[in-house]
Amino acid sequence: MANEIDLSYSIGQVSEMLNLPVSTIRFYENEFVSYLNITKTQGGHRRFRPEDIEKLKYIHDLVHTQKKSLKDVKATLISDKDPMLLRKDLDLLLEVFEKLVEDNTKIKKSLEELYKRVVTIEEEKGKKKFKLF
Repeated sequence: MANEIDLSYSIGQVSEMLNLPVSTIRFYENEFVSYLNITKTQGGHRRFRPEDIEKLKYIHDLVHTQKKSLKDVKATLISDKDPMLLRKDLDLLLEVFEKLVEDNTKIKKSLEELYKRVVTIEEEKGKKKFKLF
């Protein structure tokens, strides 16, 4: 829509709004890439929506006010994620797990068959009398 109001901000504007250095905002964007999905223009300029700004405030609060480590911040952000996204992640993990179990079962059967062959060969070898001299 041509009349739609642009509610996005440049990194410089966000820096002024949050009183954060541009480098910190870029660091947060790179460090928390799965949480912050900053859109970029065709020219590669970041455009921050109001929800992006709220997320940056939240990250900054976790790091500087609550004094959480980056590892703890990531864990917090993951636990705060949309339940549907978590569900998709769990479904994918379950699918991979089931495939691994299936592969493991095939490997186990192959090993059992190999073991039976080895036993059979050893038994046949034991029945034959070989004279070495």
